[in-house]
Amino acid sequence: MTLCEFLEKPVVRGKRDRLYLRYYILILGTSGLRTGEARKLTWRDISYTKTLSGDRRLVFTVRGKTGEREVVCNVGVEQWVAELEQHRRAEIDGPVSPSETLFCHPNGKAILSFKSSFQQALKKAGVLYGSDGKKRVPYSLRLTYATMRHSEGVSVFQLAANMGTSVEMIEKFYGKKRVRDPKAATELTKQAPSVS
Repeated sequence: MTLCEFLEKPVVRGKRDRLYLRYYILILGTSGLRTGEARKLTWRDISYTKTLSGDRRLVFTVRGKTGEREVVCNVGVEQWVAELEQHRRAEIDGPVSPSETLFCHPNGKAILSFKSSFQQALKKAGVLYGSDGKKRVPYSLRLTYATMRHSEGVSVFQLAANMGTSVEMIEKFYGKKRVRDPKAATELTKQAPSVS
């Protein structure tokens, strides 16, 4: 069973928990938020910006370890946030409070941790441990985001600013993953044109 199949499994008991875990994984994996930032994220922290081509992108204003910053999210996050809001509206039969956290219990109190359910889902899907033998934790979603964006050629400066970290940290922890990238492999193995 894949992780996606597990999270979408239509069981009555735990269905809400799986739904929220699914959105947590999708949103953190495509935004680079820290788990503590996600825990405090409220509906009023959502805004939008546009790309140069005019496409709309969701922006989270987060407060965390490095102060306040804006996080521009990848494509798709706006849809998952809209679905999460739609679910919450139906659950409370009305509009969500701007001060309520995105990831909350039915009573509106913030979900403090997804660690247990995250590990349970990954274990069931057979991907709890990485190729390095280390157990994956919710923070792994931030690492996945950084590795993917870096391998897609996002500027290290822009990536560091969006993640609220330093260029040095990006290069130290995620740069080594990039050598296998086809663009990097091409650059690393190119040959000078032969002179006749």
